[in-house]
Amino acid sequence: MNRWATLAAAGAAALTSVFAFSGTASAANGVCSVQETCFYFNSNTSGSMIDYEGDQYTHHDDYFITSGSGQNQVVGNNAASLFCNMGPLFTCKTYFNSGYSGDSFKTLGGKRVNLPSWLKNNNASSESYYSGGCSGPGC
Repeated sequence: MNRWATLAAAGAAALTSVFAFSGTASAANGVCSVQETCFYFNSNTSGSMIDYEGDQYTHHDDYFITSGSGQNQVVGNNAASLFCNMGPLFTCKTYFNSGYSGDSFKTLGGKRVNLPSWLKNNNASSESYYSGGCSGPGC
């Protein structure tokens, strides 16, 4: 009986350590890696940057992290450009409001773009998804 209790405890500990790390989103590290959407404080993908892996419900809780103009500024309502560092069949979508709502702007994977004037310094959330390379209406 004691042997089974020991094995069960060891198994539970092993599963806990596996599940504690699996499925956890990567924290921004200041490197715009493949499969990330990277927002920049200045136009032409310059100035301080933050890298996002996955969807961001709000940009208002995050800060530009790399050195340069805008470092430590809140990302929400402060981004001027982005790099959609994904394959060409993916789309990065930036929203005017938090919660993936309001007007939005789509960027195909692999593109570095300045946000349009109505969205520059008005960004609030973002998502990325497989689009088959379509960035027009209805995609």
